[in-house]
Amino acid sequence: MNREIFADAISSIHVTGNLVRIDLMTVQPHLKSDNGQPVVEVNRRIVMPLEGFVQSLAVQENIIKQLIDAGVLKKNPPEGAGVVRLAEKKAEKQ
Repeated sequence: MNREIFADAISSIHVTGNLVRIDLMTVQPHLKSDNGQPVVEVNRRIVMPLEGFVQSLAVQENIIKQLIDAGVLKKNPPEGAGVVRLAEKKAEKQ
């Protein structure tokens, strides 16, 4: 691996035929919108075959399971089924 790409989040995902296009976004905190919020910029795109996209989801699910087991992430209650969030720091729980 010789190049690193940073993204704050995924902006959107488009499926066209057998290709999946994943748009990555970054927050531009030095730029403000009309309502004073930081501006989000879509600046990179990953294009991969549908098969690779599905396989990557299995890899991500495995990592999420490991992070839950380690206490880094915490599952939300049943109404948020399938959603995880960062676990609170132990100091915040006391």
